[in-house]
Amino acid sequence: MRIDAIGARLRPRRPWEGVDLGFALGREWFVSLWILWWVTALPIAALLAVLTGGRPDLWLVAVWWCKPLYEAPLQSWAGRALLRERPERAELVGIVRAALTRHILPLLLWRRPGLRRSFLMPVTLLEGLTGAPARRRRAVLSDGIGAPTWLTLVCYHFEAILWGGVLLGLVFLVPEELPRLDLTAAVTESDSPVYWISAAIYLLAFSVIAPFYVCAGFGLYLTRRTELEAWDLELAFRRARDEQDAAAREARSPTSGALSAVAILSFPSTSADASTPQDPALDASVDAALDPGEAQVLIREILADEDFGGTQEITLWLPVEPDPTEPVAGWTWSIDLGGFAVALAEILKWSLLVLAFAVLVWLALKIIQGMAQTRSRSRSSRPGSRGESDRPPRLLEDLGTEPLPEDLPEMIRRLTDKGEHRAALALLYRASLAELARGGVAIPAGATEGDVLAMAAKTLPAPRVGLMARLTGHWSRVAYAHRPPSGAELIALLDDWCRARDLPTGPTREPRSAHDV
Repeated sequence: MRIDAIGARLRPRRPWEGVDLGFALGREWFVSLWILWWVTALPIAALLAVLTGGRPDLWLVAVWWCKPLYEAPLQSWAGRALLRERPERAELVGIVRAALTRHILPLLLWRRPGLRRSFLMPVTLLEGLTGAPARRRRAVLSDGIGAPTWLTLVCYHFEAILWGGVLLGLVFLVPEELPRLDLTAAVTESDSPVYWISAAIYLLAFSVIAPFYVCAGFGLYLTRRTELEAWDLELAFRRARDEQDAAAREARSPTSGALSAVAILSFPSTSADASTPQDPALDASVDAALDPGEAQVLIREILADEDFGGTQEITLWLPVEPDPTEPVAGWTWSIDLGGFAVALAEILKWSLLVLAFAVLVWLALKIIQGMAQTRSRSRSSRPGSRGESDRPPRLLEDLGTEPLPEDLPEMIRRLTDKGEHRAALALLYRASLAELARGGVAIPAGATEGDVLAMAAKTLPAPRVGLMARLTGHWSRVAYAHRPPSGAELIALLDDWCRARDLPTGPTREPRSAHDV
């Protein structure tokens, strides 16, 4: 590369400065590079649309994979423009033909997934290296530098952001009176015609980011070559040589020759001494070429002279520095405190991890329990299913399956004497519900205790409604809180129930004899 013709200033730069140089070049050349990108991409995109059978998702993937084909002409154009040979627009087609050679084929095959494409592309396109020399050059350029990878990743994100911004702009900025773009179909439904709009916007994002991506990689390439080959020093030496040659040419001019002649005539002895060699052997040794062995011997002889070095003993007084391995007494407590803080932090870390694990286990158990309850409810909602959960509420259990005993009060008292208060209360409540049903009250299958009490209030007199309310309250506490009434409460409730129906309130069986007791 003709580094003396490069338009940018060559100096040691950090990687981010190389990227910044490339973005500055991309801004300056954007229009030309953007047009060149479309000149290359449009025919290839049209061909890929035919090859993919008109499927926008496959077409977008194919267009993305062929990005090196559109970036290679941009790299060639930028290389010529940097050498102050900026091509005209009429030469764009020729640049495309020159860039799309067989040497770019690896960029479409095994090197396509690489993340250093724009950084390493000049090795093939500008230096013309292939095979082993190109691999060695790429290895040297890539050694210890990660900026090209980050450049590729950041540019991918820029493309996605630009695509999303334009797509959302079409969705939200279109007036409501006009047809709106279906955002879901544009992103996920590849068989939808709207997906073509999304793919075309992505192609537009490719075209906008590509000039900056190529130029930024080119800037990193120039920065790396300058760092490895000291291009800035080479240019400085060339400028110094040019200045020296200019001074020599000026010295050989007629005016300077006349001045030299006057000086020679004025100082004949000095000029004669200067023209006479001081040491012919030295001149001969300078003119003769030395082999490496003789040169080493001569170097050692020169360095052995006293003028080039020697040994001298010097005595100095230096302050005694403390041993860095011994802790300072005043800071011992801080060192101990630091160890305590580290231990405390370790304990807190493991405590938080154990707590987080316990919370996760608790949440998992809750989720499993909720899923089990959901499945149970779903099974109970199926028609024809049987089980405890799909039975009607307790207040309607077995209303017509088991006949009520003929002597209901006596049966309730017997159950109470046995301590079966729940069964006694259930029998009394069933009798009340059966009485309501016989009175013409249609009790739905899904009715609750409150619903039955409301229906009873519409058909029963006030005293019996109050009795029904007491009975419903006792039954609700038994059914839901598992708190059965005491025997005295149950007998009192039974007596009130019998009085409301003009039934005897005392026991109907004969009193037990003493020997029975």
